[in-house]
Amino acid sequence: MLDSALQFARTNKQAHLTRLCDWLRIPSISTLPEHAGDVRRAAQFAADFRKEMGMTSVEIRETAGHPLVFATWNGSDRTSPTLLIYGHFDVQPTDPDHEWTIPPFEPVIEGGNLYARGASDDKGQAMAVLAALESYLKTSGELPVNVKVLLEGEEEITSTNLFPYLRQHAQELRADAILIVDQDMLDPEHPVIMWGVRGNLYLEIEVRGPAHDLHSGTFGGSVDNPINVLVRLLSKLQHGDFRKILVPHFYDKVEELTEEERDLIAQASINDQIGMHLTGAPSLGGEAGYPLAERVSVRPTLEIHGIAGGFSGEGMKTVIPSKATAKVSLRLVPHQDPEEILDSLHLFLKSHCPPTVKMDIRVLGKAHPVKIDYNSPAVRAAEVAYERGFGHKPVYLRGGGSLPIVHEMIKILSKPDHEIPIVMIGFGLPDDRTHSPNEKFSISNFHHGIETVIHYLDQFMTV
Repeated sequence: MLDSALQFARTNKQAHLTRLCDWLRIPSISTLPEHAGDVRRAAQFAADFRKEMGMTSVEIRETAGHPLVFATWNGSDRTSPTLLIYGHFDVQPTDPDHEWTIPPFEPVIEGGNLYARGASDDKGQAMAVLAALESYLKTSGELPVNVKVLLEGEEEITSTNLFPYLRQHAQELRADAILIVDQDMLDPEHPVIMWGVRGNLYLEIEVRGPAHDLHSGTFGGSVDNPINVLVRLLSKLQHGDFRKILVPHFYDKVEELTEEERDLIAQASINDQIGMHLTGAPSLGGEAGYPLAERVSVRPTLEIHGIAGGFSGEGMKTVIPSKATAKVSLRLVPHQDPEEILDSLHLFLKSHCPPTVKMDIRVLGKAHPVKIDYNSPAVRAAEVAYERGFGHKPVYLRGGGSLPIVHEMIKILSKPDHEIPIVMIGFGLPDDRTHSPNEKFSISNFHHGIETVIHYLDQFMTV
């Protein structure tokens, strides 16, 4: 069964690549209303492929937004474990379009890479999963385990309508483990098993002063400038030298790594030299006292993403703006609750905000941090699969980004007495330029990824 599936995948490399290119030609940009029809076409494409390969049932399910596709194969013995596989087929917008060297939805193969929007995030990786399923079904007519596949069309817009769907269909989605294939490796020789992700609290802080913009010569010195006040408030959030966040009680629940966890993360070749190469920064910053691999994964952070207000055009305009806003996010680590952090931050800023202005804090997004048991048999099965699919032993890392879906799946789909294990792997590379112009996906990683999923299904049979 395993050998036949592997042989099918190797014989049909070009067919799988061609099918991926056909999927990539569909501009399924979920955030733009004018592409709603394209997101639906991408869903139909995924549904048609799963019907063709012989899944037991395949349905396009409606949500309040874009549709999702749910398919099952339950032909294995009822004592066999069930795996729920999650991915997405929506993509990011293409702007700035002038920076693309090829049309973003006309896939081009060059230098061993496939260039197109969505090539790495996530159609290429989702197609690797589907091709692995096909490789079993077209040879043996069955899969080693029972499988449920859930592909959505709103991941790039925070999966808003997926969460109620999970709650409404929790019983139908129950499984023994969840496999998510949507991440990067360190490099072609270092696959990654992710055993946690940071949470996120994304805020918009607004400071309002005068009822309308004022002439700074006439009124300067008589009213507080909202930009001045906002900058002063933001400066109080973080220590300038040590990068410590100064919000009271912020670190109360932050746990230090165990020695075993620290050694696990230290196996990855993540150092300042690599960080400078990837970022182009003249030197690196971050919280003092922690190596780069920990600063970007297991330590909380605060970032100011943008400040708006007043005049920023060419030339001069002497104006005191009526308001100023800042976009701010805090990456959170296990045991930090977004609501508790929000309350502490709000009280802190309120205590420092002068009576000359009014301040509002709006929450634009929240995600809970997640820590996964990397000794779970379902997770360890991925280590064997990676070694056989790529020929290299994986490293175990915690992710610096946020995946709201991970926490929600654990909360909704776990049994009362047992937390469902989530296995997070992927075949992208750090320089794939996901969310940027000229996104790419390594063709070699695509084919090795297919074989890795084939091996994972075989290994999962015994967990």
